[in-house]
Amino acid sequence: MEGSKQPHERKTLDQRQQMDELQRLRHSCAHILATSVLRLWPDTLLDIGPPTDEGFYYDFDLKHRFSPEDFPKIEEEMKKVVKENEVFERQIKTREEAEAFFQARGQKFKVERLADIPASEPISFYQNGEFIDLCAGPHVMRTGNVKAFKLLRVAAAYYRGNEKNPQLQRIYGTAFKKKEELEAWLRQQEEARKRDHRKIGQEMGLFTFDAEYVGPGLALWLPKGAVICEELEKLAKETEFAAGYVRVKTPHIAKEKLYRTSEHIPLYAESMFPPMKLHPENLASLQKKSDQLESDLRRISERLNSLLAMPEAEASASEKAELLKKQADQGVEKSKLQGEIYRLI
Repeated sequence: MEGSKQPHERKTLDQRQQMDELQRLRHSCAHILATSVLRLWPDTLLDIGPPTDEGFYYDFDLKHRFSPEDFPKIEEEMKKVVKENEVFERQIKTREEAEAFFQARGQKFKVERLADIPASEPISFYQNGEFIDLCAGPHVMRTGNVKAFKLLRVAAAYYRGNEKNPQLQRIYGTAFKKKEELEAWLRQQEEARKRDHRKIGQEMGLFTFDAEYVGPGLALWLPKGAVICEELEKLAKETEFAAGYVRVKTPHIAKEKLYRTSEHIPLYAESMFPPMKLHPENLASLQKKSDQLESDLRRISERLNSLLAMPEAEASASEKAELLKKQADQGVEKSKLQGEIYRLI
C-alpha cells in the first residue's frame, strides 16, 4: 500500500463552479465508489472524495484492508449503481441538522469536516439512491452518465494529511466520458511504465533502491551511474564557471531561514523534506549533562596526569585504576549523549 501525506485543500464555491465536465464526471464517480463501498462494507467511515488531475479518490476507514484483489468486486457494484441511473439530488441542511445527521450514523470524520465550511456558505448534501454525502458539488445529472471508469490503486492516507491522525485507506480511480478514451489512457499509462526511468535505470545497472537501508525513492548509484553523475556535475561546474558564477558549499541540513533566503521554500516546498521538529527543553538538558561530563573528564584527566608524574612509590595504584575506569565509563556516556544531541539537531 502506498502512502500519502498531502492534505486536501477545500475548493471555494467559485472554484467548484469552474469545474469542467470531466471533473464533474470524476467527482460523481467518487460518490459512486463510496456508495458501492458502503454497500459492501456497511460499517465503513467516510472522509472525502474529490476529483484529481488523474481521476478521483475517496478516503475510507474500516477494518477490512483494501487490496487490488477487491477492485473487481467494487467495480461490479459500481456498475450496478450506474445502471440504477439515480439522480444526484442537492439538499441544504442547517449546521445543526447536518451534525445530527452524521452523528446518528457514527460518521465522525464528516462531523469534523463541517467545521471547514464557512458560516456564510450553505451546507449542501448530494444524494444518489440511498447514499447521501456532505458535498458542495457539482455533479453530473445522474449516476448513469458515468460510463467508463476504473479503479487504479490503494494507498494509506492520514486524515487531513497529518501523521498524528488516524491512517485511512484511499482508493484511487479514473473516469472518462467514453470507454475508448479510458482504454487509450490506460494504454498510455502502461507505455509510460515501460519507459519509467526508475525501471530502466535499474535494468541498465545505473542505480538501485533499498527502502530498508536507505529509504523509499532514494537511489544508490552503482559504478556506471556514478560515472554519469560525475560527468554531469563536471559539465554543470564548467557551464557555471563559463557564465561567471562561483560556487559555495552549505550543510545539507540548515535552519528554515536559509531556505527562505534562497527562496527554496517559497518555490519548492512541496518537493522538499518536511522540517525536523526540535525539542529545545530536551536539547538543553542533554547539553547540560554533556557539559558536566566534559568537566568531570577534565578533572579525571588532570588527576591521572598528576598521578603519572609522581614517583611509583607515591602514586596510588588503586586510585589510578579507579580513575581509568571512571574515564572509560564517562567517555562512553558522553558518546551516547552526543548521539542523542545530534539526533535532535
